[in-house]
Amino acid sequence: MKVGLFEVFLVTALSSLFSIGGGNGPAAVIQDRWVGTGALDPGLFAWALALGYLSPGPKAGFLAGVGYYVHGVTGAVAAIAGITLTALCGSAAVSTAYRKLEPAIARVSLPANFVVAGMIIAAAWDTALPLHFSAVEIGGVAVVALAVGIGDLSPAIVVLGAAACGALWSLAG
Repeated sequence: MKVGLFEVFLVTALSSLFSIGGGNGPAAVIQDRWVGTGALDPGLFAWALALGYLSPGPKAGFLAGVGYYVHGVTGAVAAIAGITLTALCGSAAVSTAYRKLEPAIARVSLPANFVVAGMIIAAAWDTALPLHFSAVEIGGVAVVALAVGIGDLSPAIVVLGAAACGALWSLAG
């Protein structure tokens, strides 16, 4: 079975829609569409998949190898075009949605800081409880949490300040 150039483009573009967060979605589609029908040798598919996963870059890079195996250099170009088109359209959609949601995100960002701080405190409570903090130490943590939440304090300043306080506390104690 000969695979056409447009089919290479279309299958890689549509299968890339299932690859949010990685390139595993196209693997199943290509296995079903081309390996299962005999258009692509299973050994070549496995080889393209292995090389794509071992080489740097996105996992969907193996699709260029698959495109090459089913339709030569132009098949590789068509596969790359299919991946790129899907990524560009997805990025444009996310960017447009973000711009539309930006006012709502701005309204909830300050309260979200307190929610995140509360979640961190809840997660760390079991670790911190056996340490027997004094009222001064707990007050210091509260002041830093408020400064980060309200004052838009840089995380680098918080980390460096905590390291300096810890060093001074160790030297004093």
